Amino acid sequence: MPTAIIADDEPLLCMELADALEDLWPELRIIAHADNGAKALRYIEEYQPDVAFLDIRMPSLDGLEVADQVRDKCQVVFVTAYDEHAVTAFEQGAIDYVLKPIKMARLAATVSRLRQRLSGKPGNRETSNDEPLQWVRASSGNSLRFFPVQDIVYFRSEGKYTKLVTRDNQALIREPLRSLGQTLDSKMFWRINRGIIVNLTHISHVTRDNEGKMTVHLQGEATSLPVSKNHQSQFRGM
Repeated sequence: MPTAIIADDEPLLCMELADALEDLWPELRIIAHADNGAKALRYIEEYQPDVAFLDIRMPSLDGLEVADQVRDKCQVVFVTAYDEHAVTAFEQGAIDYVLKPIKMARLAATVSRLRQRLSGKPGNRETSNDEPLQWVRASSGNSLRFFPVQDIVYFRSEGKYTKLVTRDNQALIREPLRSLGQTLDSKMFWRINRGIIVNLTHISHVTRDNEGKMTVHLQGEATSLPVSKNHQSQFRGM
């Protein structure tokens, strides 16, 4: 049975995360809660959990300092309200970086990744160098932001650049769509025409008109996306 600790100095958020994990991963056993970094480090040393869910801004030691000391002892997932530490987190070996307020769909993706990592199945960092892209760095206005791929609704080619679109934001990536597409999880992202790659989890439905032309409709969005003839075979059965 896999085990985990949760470290967060806000008890309510700590409980919310524990409840969400119980729903998504019933066999996971939360063996300790820590309200500061020093306790988290002590609990990891004492209990040797499989996973540590760490907030970043905590008293005593912050989550990044804890992760730096335990990177070879357990899987680390950061659960935080601050996205500016994403690069450092992954440099320190974190398996994921979940932003608050936590979305169940986003946490479910993290749980799936953890299950795979703990099972030792092919596809994790230890067994493959081809793990699909998990975060995308993009320019939004005057800021550089990091977007988890699960939140991206679709990518659109903009010449030498690629535009990413989420429910609330648009941003520009300094990489052409063709090369970006090679780093994405093909089970989650499908190219539907020469200039668009869509996230399947954000598709509401697909329609076909009397002339056989297909259109992808997005969840909660008025935007619809055309499917080229060369890519219609992906939607067999319609």
